[in-house]
Order: sequence, then structure tokens, then C-alpha cells
Amino acid sequence: MVLENNNYGYDYKPYYEEEKSKKPKRNKKLKNLMLIFFIGSLSITLLFRYALIYQKSVALSKMESKVSEIENQNQQLKVKIASLSDLQKIEDVAKNKLGMVEPEKGQIVYINVGKTNKTMVNKTNDNGKNKNFFARILGLLVR
Repeated sequence: MVLENNNYGYDYKPYYEEEKSKKPKRNKKLKNLMLIFFIGSLSITLLFRYALIYQKSVALSKMESKVSEIENQNQQLKVKIASLSDLQKIEDVAKNKLGMVEPEKGQIVYINVGKTNKTMVNKTNDNGKNKNFFARILGLLVR
């Protein structure tokens, strides 16, 4: 009987690693490093944004408290104005605290002011007194 040489195709891996296996390991390390850097920068950016939001919310609450305080002061001042604008109270303060007296008939002088307001007349008749330099030059060129 003749023994046949059968080639069953057993491929055994060598005991040493090939040079090709080192290069993918280096790329994998680089990819992991880049991924860690990206995640770190993203987390730092998010933390920074949340810190800004917190600062703005604290500033907003301070401003709202100031606004409410000023509104309270404004309300108190309105009440004070209403109490001081009473004509009877004004007359009482003028007579008692300031020592004022009502004028006699000979002390009253009436002046006829007229129907037109002098401030309005002066504003309409300024004749270039209040114009700036460029407006005067433009006025000369247009004529």
C-alpha cells in the first residue's frame, strides 16, 4: 500500500508578530487620543457655558431685586407727592412753617402776558443763530 501525501492545508500562524500589526496599534492609539481630546474639549466647553449661564442668572436675579426695590421706592414717592400736593396742606406749611402771609389788595400787580408764547416765537425766528457750520454753508449754497 502506498501512502498518499494528502495536503490538508493546515496553516499555522507564526510565533512572532508581523510588522503590519504594529502600525494599526499606533493608529488606534492616535484615534483614542483624539477621541479623548475631543470629549475633553467638549466637556470643558459645556462646563464653561453652564458657568456663564449661572453667572447671568445670578446677575438677572440681582437686577430683578433692584427693580422691585426701586418700584417700591417709586410707589412710596408717588404717595408722598400725592400727600404733599394737597393745596390745603401747602397753604398750612406756607403760613405756619415759613411765616408767609396772604398779600393785601395794594400788593397785587397784574401783568398782561398776551396770547402768544415767547419761547415759541423765539424758536421760529432764530435766523441761523443756532445752526452749525455745515448747515450755514449748505444754506448759502442753496440760495
